[in-house]
This record gives sequence, C-alpha cells and structure tokens, in this order.
Amino acid sequence: MDNTINPNEQELLQSLDGDIKMLKKELNETVKAIVDGGYSKFPILLAHEEEIAIAQKVIDKKEYQTSFSFSASTMEELVARKIILDEKKSAFEKQFEAQSDSFCILLVHKESMKFIFSKKN
Repeated sequence: MDNTINPNEQELLQSLDGDIKMLKKELNETVKAIVDGGYSKFPILLAHEEEIAIAQKVIDKKEYQTSFSFSASTMEELVARKIILDEKKSAFEKQFEAQSDSFCILLVHKESMKFIFSKKN
C-alpha cells in the first residue's frame, strides 16, 4: 500500500493543523464533555468543509473563520455506522489509548477520508 501523501492532501493536513491549533481550547472542552458526561472513552472529532449528517456539529467554520467545521462523535457511534469496522475496533482502541495525549480526528473531505491523531497541547 502506498502511504505517500500527495501535495493536495499535504495542504489539507496543514490547513487542518492550523485550525486545530487555533481551536485547541474548544476542542479540548468538547472531548472532555464527551468523556466526563459518560458518553464514551473514545471521543472522535470530525473535521469537514461541507455539511455532514454523521455527527453533532460543535464548531462552525463560518463562525470561527476556519477552513474546517468540527463535529463531535464517538468510536461507538462510528462503529454502529460502519465507518469503523467491528473487526478493527480493538486495534482502534489500542491506538486511541496509545495516543491519549492527542485528539482523534476523522478528516472527511472529498479527496481524503482518514483518521489523524493531533497533539492536544
């Protein structure tokens, strides 16, 4: 499998990284609310440019003047929707726990859909 990142994807990831740095406080609060509220130990943020119907939007890119809007979901919800396959769930949990100091972000874009872990601090 070819893991090289094309220039368009590299640009997307840089733009996403800038948004994450700018919105760190809000994203941390969202993730904390999911865990502290007992909804899930595996909060996932979805970063998207266009409207999506698979998660609750928490940050609107127009309001924050960012490249991406962010929505909140959980691993359990993404498993139920078959975005994360059942047979990948335990490997995903291990990866999630190993990256506990990071946000788990699902980039949803017409050119790329991938999970990214980005440092919280």
